[in-house]
Amino acid sequence: MIQKIIKRDRKVVDFNPEKITNAIWKAMLAVGEKDRKIAEELSRKVVKRLEKTLKKEQIPTVEQVQDIVEQILIEEGMAKVAKAYILYRQKRA
Repeated sequence: MIQKIIKRDRKVVDFNPEKITNAIWKAMLAVGEKDRKIAEELSRKVVKRLEKTLKKEQIPTVEQVQDIVEQILIEEGMAKVAKAYILYRQKRA
């Protein structure tokens, strides 16, 4: 189970999967998708994939999480949402 995450400024903070859900949700809203439950399910898939790819005790970075979000969105056939997410990500970087 992921406990911490490394932010862009290299600070280590508590991991909050709700932030993933909110970022996906914002991208969905940007393209007219209005089902938050989909964002929540996609967020769960991101966390599962992240847990599978990390080594034991490894702390993920924000960038690693965002890369997986993009992968999941594309795999789930949500290219428009993925594009909106990528644009959102570039603004935040």
